[in-house]
Amino acid sequence: MNAPLNILLIDDDEVDRLAISRAMQATHTHIVEADTADSGLAQALSQAFDVILLDYRLPDRDGIDVLRTLRASEQHHPAIVMLSRQEDESLADQAIANGAQDFLLKDEVSSRRLLRALRQARQRYSLEAELRESHEALRRLAERDTLTGLANRYSFERTLHGAIARATRQQQSLAVLLLDLDNFKKVNDSLGHDQGDQLLIAVAERLSQAVRDSDILARLGGDEFVVLAQDLQHNEQVSHLAARIFKAFDAPLLLAGNNYKVSASIGIAVLGVCANSAADLMKCADIAMYRAKQHGRQQCHFYTEQLHSKVQHRARLEDDLLHALARQQFQVHYQAQVAAGDYRLLGVEALLRWQRPGYGLLGPDDFLEVATHLGLLPEIGAWVLQEACGQLAQWRTHTHKAELRLAIAINLAAEQLHDPRLLKAIAQALHSNVLPAHCLELEITENTLLNHASETQQLLEKLADHGIRLALDDFGTGYSSFQHLKHFPIHTLKIDKSFVADLDHGEPGERLLAAMIQFAKTLGLNVVVEGVENSRHAQFCQRHGCDILQGFLFAKPLPATEFANVFLSR
Repeated sequence: MNAPLNILLIDDDEVDRLAISRAMQATHTHIVEADTADSGLAQALSQAFDVILLDYRLPDRDGIDVLRTLRASEQHHPAIVMLSRQEDESLADQAIANGAQDFLLKDEVSSRRLLRALRQARQRYSLEAELRESHEALRRLAERDTLTGLANRYSFERTLHGAIARATRQQQSLAVLLLDLDNFKKVNDSLGHDQGDQLLIAVAERLSQAVRDSDILARLGGDEFVVLAQDLQHNEQVSHLAARIFKAFDAPLLLAGNNYKVSASIGIAVLGVCANSAADLMKCADIAMYRAKQHGRQQCHFYTEQLHSKVQHRARLEDDLLHALARQQFQVHYQAQVAAGDYRLLGVEALLRWQRPGYGLLGPDDFLEVATHLGLLPEIGAWVLQEACGQLAQWRTHTHKAELRLAIAINLAAEQLHDPRLLKAIAQALHSNVLPAHCLELEITENTLLNHASETQQLLEKLADHGIRLALDDFGTGYSSFQHLKHFPIHTLKIDKSFVADLDHGEPGERLLAAMIQFAKTLGLNVVVEGVENSRHAQFCQRHGCDILQGFLFAKPLPATEFANVFLSR
């Protein structure tokens, strides 16, 4: 036996509900009643019904409004029959237009009439559902590239218009990356169009893996593809996306048992920088793409020369930096740290420099942020540890001053503190150079201590337990300075050079620096003041109890040989 027809009756008139229930009593149906629009909607959206009988006049909302709400819902969509005591053709037309399958006068309600209306409503609804699915299939067909399954030109252009409007409202950025395969005509000519199509399918798969989930990838036709990059926080993200696309073609494609190397040229246009409309954005990307082709294979080009120049500079910097260590382009320079009382040499700070071909000697400010982005700091830091400790060991061994027992200070970045290889790198640098742990001082900035504080504390305590000294660098420029001194095993406080510079601006700067030195001495810490550039600076720090001075008054950072000539040959 078939399951009973599950019906929801929404009607505020108890007499009408009773009449309909009686009329359906002899039929194979199950009726759930609701006397208001809201209670009926709650039932309809929480349960599955075959048919809804909906009264046009309800106390809280009219039936047309309820009908629209039901059809707008993503929940189960049953057939709907509108009921009314009012014989009105325009009302009937309105009900059908808003998604009802039938319109029935309450005066016509009988068991036979009602059952026929329900059966016809379900049939109409089934036909409408099939028609909707057919329309949806046609829509998908119209919006998809038949060869690759990607969005096609029509779909992409419609999406781009909507994305531009949304980005403009929300003051966000987006970019169009237009991609054209290099020398694809030769592939078609040599392999034939069937194999050319297989190549395009393989390219689409590679591109799909390279783009982000939020990006829209489409094939415009032929060997031309396009990516809509949305939700951009900075323009470098676009160049990173282009780099991922290029990397996707590093491995050759396998076609008919043969490997084929594919490359592409990419033109990039950024919303608001070179265009504000979909048509202009596509035109700019197209111009940029042809410029990229003029510069050779596997190139990307930004439409704006200024942005293109900036991105190209960054790309060259990244590429050079990736090879700098292997090409032995890094150097360590050394700056003296002298006793505040008699200017006697007590130690040195090791400072990283990069001898970049064509650009000269660069300081960390010129490349450290990029090295951090590339994840190179642990590797570079390990090299600095080994190089500086090796140089210190050489000085300690060959100096003519038997009493000389230099210490060396080396900066640690946050990425090094979170590198599990750090302890091994430090131990290896000390052991291979036969150096005692107490001659090594590791400098950490306050901001470095902010992230993963508990893990950092454990690591620093291990280092301190091994006899390595720890210094808090750039003191006064970070956050929660006092908390750092309380929770971390700090031996030395390095007061930032900006506070020394303030000595030249009068009494407030003097009071502040004096208070900072006194504060550190009260905690039993060694105090190093950086940025000492004249005798007045040195005398002030000496007068207020500073232990060690560092700055241009004594020497700028020097290569190892020059440092030895200045400080170790006296």
